[in-house]
Amino acid sequence: MTSTPIHDVVVLGDGPAGLALAAACHRGGLDTVVVGRDAAWTATYAAWLDEVSPREAVFASTMTMDAVGHRRSTLGRRYGVLHSGALRHVLDVAPRVRADVTVVDHLRDASVVRCDGSPGDLRARLVVDARGARAEPGVPLQTAYGLVLDGRPDGIPGEGGVLMDWQTPLTGAAGQGDEGPAAGRPLPPTFLYVVDLGNGRWLVEETALAHRHPLPFDVLRQRLAARLGADLTNRARAVEHVSIPLRAGVPTSAGPTVLFGAAAGYVHPATGYSVAASLTAADRVARAITAALPLGEASDRAAMVRSAVWPVGHVRARALHDYGLAALLRLSASEIQTFFDAFFALPTDQWSTYLRIDADARAVAGVMAKVFGASPWRLRGRLAAGSPRPFLHLTRGLLRR
Repeated sequence: MTSTPIHDVVVLGDGPAGLALAAACHRGGLDTVVVGRDAAWTATYAAWLDEVSPREAVFASTMTMDAVGHRRSTLGRRYGVLHSGALRHVLDVAPRVRADVTVVDHLRDASVVRCDGSPGDLRARLVVDARGARAEPGVPLQTAYGLVLDGRPDGIPGEGGVLMDWQTPLTGAAGQGDEGPAAGRPLPPTFLYVVDLGNGRWLVEETALAHRHPLPFDVLRQRLAARLGADLTNRARAVEHVSIPLRAGVPTSAGPTVLFGAAAGYVHPATGYSVAASLTAADRVARAITAALPLGEASDRAAMVRSAVWPVGHVRARALHDYGLAALLRLSASEIQTFFDAFFALPTDQWSTYLRIDADARAVAGVMAKVFGASPWRLRGRLAAGSPRPFLHLTRGLLRR
């Protein structure tokens, strides 16, 4: 009888985050196994070209991007839609087990991943959960309704993509800021997102930032139809219903399982993006795993790796990002337009820093202070209204530098 081998790392989840980390561990010489069902990647993954390494720069299309508040700005930064099949081919290098995980049992020096069916149990010195963000009661959701169309729709100015267009699409019953049908709350503003998918296909999407009471998809569909001049759902090659959990802060789990990717809170509060952040962090976290494996207890290994998943500086930046999202959700449609006019008027290297979860916290605070300083007094009051004391402390500290 042979004993069950102990792998260095077992990664749960075979999406972009899980495969990226598994590939980095495999390249580093670690005995790595991925557990997942090998499901198709159906989401549209996009990234700024300067965020993705040459090894993973497999884009189906690249384009210029506009942002629209009260005015239209062409952004000085190239954007691309990742080719899911090619990216998966690049990342899918570690051995994999096609199964569902039923439970993970943690022992003092190892963990046991119990899978349904063959091959049964897997033992590992470290288990990483990269199965994505989970929707839970009370966790805000970013929602979007999108159509994949043949050709760029008429009526959308410009020729490239649109990162966000906050102009009001309609003023009827589902208009920006109109009352919600049940709770008596104003419906939140939404924005238009447009990208070239390659091969003549375009994605047009109406998106709402994270809300505890997310907009129904039929409202998003109505707003998108108003922007396009008609409901093009029946002409679409595909319809996307997007729902992304955006839990505030960083997961505080102290158990032996390490979270990574969207499961670890890598979804940026302002954009809903997480794939580029996972690709960037994979090598850093794999190096931490290599350094942690000699430690005797599984919980000690996990603690050491967790500090690489979320370095202290990134945790501080995340707190600022969460503050920024909370401030945005207090604004009216017109105020949001004014805010993003000021935001995208900053130099590219400054606003682009804010859109990274791995940015330096001081740089993120600097962007916030500059947007605050460039905003009208009424908007400044709204930005600081939720928690003025820490906001004033932040801005005073920056002004002294």
